Amino acid sequence: MHQREVVSQLLAWIEQNLEQSLSLDEIAAKAGYSKWHLQRMFKRQTGHVLGTYVRRRRLSAAARELRLTGTSVAIIADKYQFDSQQTFTRGFRRQFGLPPAAYRRSAEWPGYGMQPPLRLCAPPLPAADFVELPAMRLVGRTQRRTLTLNELSRRKKELRQSAWNALRCPLSGPPAVAYGLARLDVDSRQQDRQCMAYTVALDDEQTAGEEVRIEPGEYASFVYQGQAEDFQNFIARVYDSVMPALNVVRRPGSDIERFYPAQGGFYHQAGAAIHCEYLIPIRRLSAQATRR
Repeated sequence: MHQREVVSQLLAWIEQNLEQSLSLDEIAAKAGYSKWHLQRMFKRQTGHVLGTYVRRRRLSAAARELRLTGTSVAIIADKYQFDSQQTFTRGFRRQFGLPPAAYRRSAEWPGYGMQPPLRLCAPPLPAADFVELPAMRLVGRTQRRTLTLNELSRRKKELRQSAWNALRCPLSGPPAVAYGLARLDVDSRQQDRQCMAYTVALDDEQTAGEEVRIEPGEYASFVYQGQAEDFQNFIARVYDSVMPALNVVRRPGSDIERFYPAQGGFYHQAGAAIHCEYLIPIRRLSAQATRR
């Protein structure tokens, strides 16, 4: 049990320090063990080689930054402690099958190569279903924010709260279904920032506002039932730990939050227990398509 606690704490520390120097000597000093003993303990508890895991997590964080910001490849390579852009590019290509520039330009975002963060004491991962959505026409209102990558979870939670607070509910009572659409784009004026748009929408006869369209296609669906304040952590786990294992690519488009207020509460209500489906636009791959 002691070893498991040590490795669990070490994993959390590694995750918080991916942008810092993380040599085996430094990690061993942090853990208070010799390199030899720590590496054996880490492999026993996780099934992963310590040095390889750290490198794969750095490259996964870099891949996320490539997709969500306009920061240059050279700056990202330096940020994640690679000694040159060439070293970074070679390692990136080995892990993801594409050089960084091509990975960034791809219209779709493949999960191939992403290393999920290891958590030894985490609850079971959310289960995924694949569903086909028809085209839908809704009515709603959109709010926007500019943010940095490190602010993403906190600011998305705040933006969602603000958008639902502003919703004009139908006088007849809670709707059977309500939608939240979230979209993240690179800020064209500030390369290290993102523009997030969040739209709250209902069927067109239930509220006033702008026309909102949901594009038809296949989505990965994850059911959430729990406290509203924990919903953003649920979404982070879906992206960090579930999507990389699904053999899918993320298509362009908005993530869709399909709430069922009549079965729980509205997102913005204090202490609300919510029932929601989180839907991510995807395209499933064949086994052959994932081979590099």
